[in-house]
Amino acid sequence: MAVQPPKSSPGAAPSKGAKAGTEANKYVAPSRGVLSTLPSSWVPYAELIRLHQPHGIYMIAFPHLVGLMYASSVLDEPVPLSMFANRAAVLLVWTFFWRSAGCAWNDNIDQDFDRKTARCRNRPIARGAISTASGHVYSLFLVLAAVAPLHYYLAPECTWAALVSVALAMIYPFGKRFTDFAQVILGSTLGSTVMLAAYSVGLPALSPRFLGPTLCLSATVMLLVVFYDTVYARADTADDLKSGVKGMAVRYRHNIEGLFAALTAAIVALLVALGVVAGMGQYYYAFAVVGLAASLTTLVGMTRWNLLPSWAGSSGWMYAFAVANLVAGFGIEYFTRAVAI
Repeated sequence: MAVQPPKSSPGAAPSKGAKAGTEANKYVAPSRGVLSTLPSSWVPYAELIRLHQPHGIYMIAFPHLVGLMYASSVLDEPVPLSMFANRAAVLLVWTFFWRSAGCAWNDNIDQDFDRKTARCRNRPIARGAISTASGHVYSLFLVLAAVAPLHYYLAPECTWAALVSVALAMIYPFGKRFTDFAQVILGSTLGSTVMLAAYSVGLPALSPRFLGPTLCLSATVMLLVVFYDTVYARADTADDLKSGVKGMAVRYRHNIEGLFAALTAAIVALLVALGVVAGMGQYYYAFAVVGLAASLTTLVGMTRWNLLPSWAGSSGWMYAFAVANLVAGFGIEYFTRAVAI
């Protein structure tokens, strides 16, 4: 049950500060960017799927891309470039619609919390531009649009793996109501897509031979997402404490750098274990292990000495650089093997 905001005394007039806050948080229709080009009736639905915030697509796309590169390189014969490109295109379509469905579902479930959070109170459902029922119908349509290309173009295992990811995504918004570790649920949602990507090129991801490295990569993705979402959630800690929203940024707010350091160490250990078991080469270790570790360690140091800027600033770019190193490590590993065929 959501925590209710305190009620004002009957007949009490709002203070000047309250009026100023209301005006400052008033919704303003977009006047530039992609949203400004759409018919006004479409704008709330485009806002709901974060069409104007594509960085979320990049975050959700990278586990699929890394999983695809991993699977394509550890098979006895690396996947041809043409097949790799085909699978990447199908997974990108799935990623766009799945991310959109997740945003719509999350905002519908969290609408009461969003109204109490400065950053979120102007989201379409929270402000009343889209009804709860319409939000659910829209979410269902987006899920079907996401699963359809997998079912049509890829192996049946891909559809089943996708449904697991969808189920975890549906559970995630409820997590912050009963656990401090909702970010682990979100991380598991994206970590599960490693298996989807693996099955798309015919890798039996859960067979005894590949189980170890597949689980290492899935766990790595999970922890990277936990890292990302905890940094991102720090901006809402004050509001979350008032509304009763749980999360790792709230629980570890007094020792956040210790949490980030532990996550970094675990991520590096998992990647080293994967590299040893899967027989990865030197470029994998140089980028996916050392490069990623250096980037995350820099973020931890910036947090420890209170140098971490806003997530939209340098901290976001530093995290993106860490992910880019991970992608580069697996990418070079795959392409050197594929070209050598």
